[in-house]
Amino acid sequence: MANENVIQFESGDTVFKEGELGDRMYILLAGAVELKKKVDRGETVLKTVDAPNEFFGEMALIDDRPRSASAVAVKRTNVLAVDGPTFETMILTNGKFALKIIKVLSERIRRSNDQVSDLIETMPRERVARSMVDFAVRNGERIHDGSVKVNLEAMKAWINGHIGTPADEIESTVYRFLKMESIAWAATSAKTKECVVLPPAFIEANDRRTKP
Repeated sequence: MANENVIQFESGDTVFKEGELGDRMYILLAGAVELKKKVDRGETVLKTVDAPNEFFGEMALIDDRPRSASAVAVKRTNVLAVDGPTFETMILTNGKFALKIIKVLSERIRRSNDQVSDLIETMPRERVARSMVDFAVRNGERIHDGSVKVNLEAMKAWINGHIGTPADEIESTVYRFLKMESIAWAATSAKTKECVVLPPAFIEANDRRTKP
C-alpha cells in the first residue's frame, strides 16, 4: 500500500458518519476508534476497535449501502484506508484474509443479535444499572469496603452517550436507586450531591462481565 493510504486522526475526529455512503474500509494501525449508532436522543457505542490490524467499515464495500454507524477516534489513531478494488483483490487472492472477513462478519452478526435482544428484553432500569457499573469500573474510585465512588454528573453523561437513554430517564432511575438505598450519597457529598457510592452488592448484581 502507498503511504498516502495511511491516515492519522486526532482524538474526537470522525472517520466516517452514520448514513453516508462509503467507498473505503479501514485497518487499524495504532490508536482506538469507537463505532457509534444513533438511538433515541443519544448514541450507543457498538464496539471499540483498539487492536492493531483490526478492521472496520467493510460493510460499505460488501453491500454498497450507507454506513450503519459512525466511527470516531478516541485517541490519536492511524488507519490504513482500503478502497473497493483493493478489497476485492485481497478477498480473491488471499485466502487467509477472506476467511478472517467471514469469521469477523459471523461474530458481528451474533453480537448484533445479542445487542438487539438486550435492548428489547432488558428493562430500562436494568440497562441503566449495568451502565452505572460499567462507568464505575472504568472511572470510579475504589474505597475501603469494596464500594466504588463516582461523580454523578459524569456518570449520567457517560450513560447517555453510551446507551442513548434520555438524560431525564437516567436521572430518575439513579434517584430511584438512591431512594431504595441500593446506592448512596458519598459521605463527602451529603450536601453537594456531587458523588454517589455503588456498594459491592450493587456492582455484583449488575456487572455484565460476570454474566454468562
